[in-house]
Amino acid sequence: MTGRDIIKRYDTMNSNVIGNWETLWQECADWAFPSNDNINQIRVGGQEKPPQRMIDTCIEANYNFAAGLFSHLFPPNTVWARYRHPNPMMMQNENVANYFEQVSRSIHQVLLGSNFAQEEFQSLLCLGAFGTNCLTLEEDDKHIIRFRNFIVNNIRIEENHLGFVDTVAREYKLTPRQALQKFGAEALESANLSHVLNDVESNADKKYTFVNMVTPRVNYNVKGKKSIDKKFASYHVSRESGQIVKESGFDYNPYKVSRFTVGNDEVYGRSPMSMVLGTARRTNVIYRSMIISAEQHANNQWLVPDDDSVSGISGRAGAIIKWRATNPNGKPERLAPGGDAGIAYQQYELHEQQIKRMFFNHLFRPLDQYRNMTATEVQERMTTDLMTLAPFVSRYVEEHVTPVMEHVYYMLAKKNLLPELPQELQDDPNYEIDYVGRLSLATKSFETMGAINTLRVFGELAQMNPAMMQSLQNVQPDKLFREIWYANSSSMNALKDPEEVLREREIQEQKAEQMREMQMMPAMADATQKLSGKVDPTSVIAQMEE
Repeated sequence: MTGRDIIKRYDTMNSNVIGNWETLWQECADWAFPSNDNINQIRVGGQEKPPQRMIDTCIEANYNFAAGLFSHLFPPNTVWARYRHPNPMMMQNENVANYFEQVSRSIHQVLLGSNFAQEEFQSLLCLGAFGTNCLTLEEDDKHIIRFRNFIVNNIRIEENHLGFVDTVAREYKLTPRQALQKFGAEALESANLSHVLNDVESNADKKYTFVNMVTPRVNYNVKGKKSIDKKFASYHVSRESGQIVKESGFDYNPYKVSRFTVGNDEVYGRSPMSMVLGTARRTNVIYRSMIISAEQHANNQWLVPDDDSVSGISGRAGAIIKWRATNPNGKPERLAPGGDAGIAYQQYELHEQQIKRMFFNHLFRPLDQYRNMTATEVQERMTTDLMTLAPFVSRYVEEHVTPVMEHVYYMLAKKNLLPELPQELQDDPNYEIDYVGRLSLATKSFETMGAINTLRVFGELAQMNPAMMQSLQNVQPDKLFREIWYANSSSMNALKDPEEVLREREIQEQKAEQMREMQMMPAMADATQKLSGKVDPTSVIAQMEE
């Protein structure tokens, strides 16, 4: 693939965005994300942005959406991503369980020490406003990993045949000094950009445009150690010369792209903001009417004659208005204010609640609606309400969170920052990631509620027909317990080995049998004495009596 081919492919991807998508993103940014509204309205740094809206409801709703999702998915005070082996029986091995526990805590500490929280929060803001977000991972000598968020207008994406985003391209600009720092003098000369070096010496005030594309490599070497042999190819092309300035590669795609929801035959996502644009426009109009009505009530209009007999009309307190007393019809008077600010306010509140509900704000502030309830009822209602986010959470975890955590694991393993792999995992070093944030737990709780509800139903039916209790003999209690324990992200290492449980039960059964025999001995001795008159001193009964 030549540099010209890469630029041509990027221009094709860009042509699918210019027009409808950019117009939609611009309006969504104006309403919900004004700090990133330079999409098709380019402004210079520091320029004041003219207020085109009168309400800030969408901005508040978007921030609550991002903050709520972040706190529920990535609680900083706990290890929210636990690495474990796919086989639950393997996790009962103490060495395996300890290894994955150390891995989970190590990665959690690395994320806390990096800029993950800041960039992930910005990424969630982009998701609420635009419906598509993009987070990148790069190696960092100081913090091990460095994250960076890109708004959707700065990237172009393509899907593979499975519907996953596997190609990401972006166009960016560099000053001559930045280009020299990024690529080096030799790479610039090879790409026919020698004049950039001259601009560095002359400190020229200009910028050069480059295109970066990361895409799957058709032919790659699995065992190759060079970057050009990796699964994902990365190209940096000069738009001016059309030459590849730098070619490298990655084992994992550094761009993690996710979509809130995807429409028919669309690649880019649709956001909560894009779904409430009509409501936001109406809310803005209602708010304007409410302000006008309130202003008319506070300072309604004057009615004056047209003969200039009145001067100094003012609505200020204590103002003096002069009129000609000789003209009885010249006295000014206030007009009765029109409109009802109360009705406008009711409509405004109704539309404001609709916007906030579309951003799921009510799910992250449960105490506002769950009042005069027991703690159990509040927990059940919260879990049920959070399930409305289950489709989005599943997509976000699959497209964004899991690729990030797999990439982090790979980068730490590459730097030898993970504990030594135990012998038990040498032949099967696979792993999976279990998320224990509130949203993830709310989603997983429904995996076990089916069995619990079924047992509850048959327990109630057994009260009317005892024969229904026989149906519960189909359930293996020990297996059901372990399934629920595992589904709720509890440590399998805390459970006893099934064989050990079986031995303990056998011992308990033997003790119970001995206890029953001891309880029966006095009755047996009394019966024997009544039949024979006396007890043989050498018999077991005589020994028990002694």
